[in-house]
Amino acid sequence: MKIVFSGGGTAGHVTPNLALIDKLPNEQNYYIGSDGMEKTLTAPYLTDGKIQRYCEISAHKLRRKLTLKNLALPFQLIKSVKQTKKYLKEIKPDVVFSKGGYVGLPVIIAAKKLKIPTIIHESDMSLGLANKISARFADEFLSSFPCDKRAKVVGLLIREEVIKGDRQTGLKTMGFDGKKPVLLVTGGSLGAAALNQAICKNKQLADTFDIFVITGKGKRIDCDFVKQREYVTNIGDLFSAADVCLTRSGSNSLAELTLSQVPFVTVPLTKCSRGEQVKNAQWFTERGCGLQLSEENLEEKLFSAIKTAYENRTAIISKQKQQKELYGTDKTVQEIQKFK
Repeated sequence: MKIVFSGGGTAGHVTPNLALIDKLPNEQNYYIGSDGMEKTLTAPYLTDGKIQRYCEISAHKLRRKLTLKNLALPFQLIKSVKQTKKYLKEIKPDVVFSKGGYVGLPVIIAAKKLKIPTIIHESDMSLGLANKISARFADEFLSSFPCDKRAKVVGLLIREEVIKGDRQTGLKTMGFDGKKPVLLVTGGSLGAAALNQAICKNKQLADTFDIFVITGKGKRIDCDFVKQREYVTNIGDLFSAADVCLTRSGSNSLAELTLSQVPFVTVPLTKCSRGEQVKNAQWFTERGCGLQLSEENLEEKLFSAIKTAYENRTAIISKQKQQKELYGTDKTVQEIQKFK
């Protein structure tokens, strides 16, 4: 079976595809993406043969606000669709699967024009712009939550290695000995300056915790009481070693923490956002999987929130254990294999 995957821009649009590819080692898997993060994240899969070929197209970000840059989008999209059609004609896939992001849109449109079956998946509580458009062309629409009446809810696409990490490897990666509880800070693959800054203003946290910050690509914080890296590839090991986490509110991140049984304090992104992170945070916190803060006065509220999450970790983990239905990787694999 030949399968073309697409999706990019952030790790949240790429790692779910990798979770599926891990479950489909005997199929011929291809990836269509831009010269962005997806190219970097899929590179090891090309090396080990899980992905047969990476096909690069030019793709341009869709902007919700009015801007002159949007005037060029139709012409850019036509070019991207033309590039994609060339690759699809060469590969002749049985099905195309898009995880969303602006990279996935021309792939879905091109596949539709060539009458190749298409599947899209939405992770968040509300539809992203690319998936909102892609839904008009897709043959099958899957989702993690009931975000649209057309969608079939299957759960989130999570890599097993993320929820089955090794504590000792995680401690070694972070440079800790495990004598103190570990506070992990992550703002997603692109980082979160507000979280990084709030940690720097709360040095008293270091009295209780060893603190490790995933700063985001190209970012570094001036903090002598934390250890930091721009990005890690073995996040599951870090989750296994973490006792509490400060995070943004991407649905995949919150699901991974929940399934890994790591209590968290989540601070949803509100600026330059359609509001999906607020909805994601509310869904998980209403079910007792963690605590939610806003960016307003974050520095002043952070210490108390992290302390509360850690002290109530037993109760939080008990609630997290009840959310097994979040794992939707196997169900989605079954949907893909229907086109075999």
